Amino acid sequence: MKSVLLALPALALVLVACGDDPAERSEGRYCTEVGDHLAALNTPTLATPDDIDSMLGEWRTVAGAAPIAIQSEWNTMIAAVETAVTVDANDAASVQKVADTARASEPAANRVIDYTFTKCNATIGAVTPVVTVPVTVPATAPATPPPSTGG
Repeated sequence: MKSVLLALPALALVLVACGDDPAERSEGRYCTEVGDHLAALNTPTLATPDDIDSMLGEWRTVAGAAPIAIQSEWNTMIAAVETAVTVDANDAASVQKVADTARASEPAANRVIDYTFTKCNATIGAVTPVVTVPVTVPATAPATPPPSTGG
């Protein structure tokens, strides 16, 4: 019994540290954070390492406000981005790890995109895809052989 009583304060500290305060993870706060960081989520400037750190900071801010319903999906997306920034383009294993992580995180990303659009009326990710229509090439008459010169 004594060990249980000693563990309770530690558990309380863990819960507070995890930020499970419902006010911090409300839909309203999440939508506000998405709106405040929408440009960074959709079209980040990634020219320097500082730009990458800044973008990750903004993603983490939004993820920190994500309601419990999509918290794990945001964690998956953050992990995928963190993996992507470590890629060594000259190392096939590194490139493969990033590709595998990206594929594995796709369902989480789709869930975040759907949730954010439904709850916040904000689009994260690509806008509506452009539909391309193949150009129809008119049929041409078969080429006629050149006239013979009679020889």
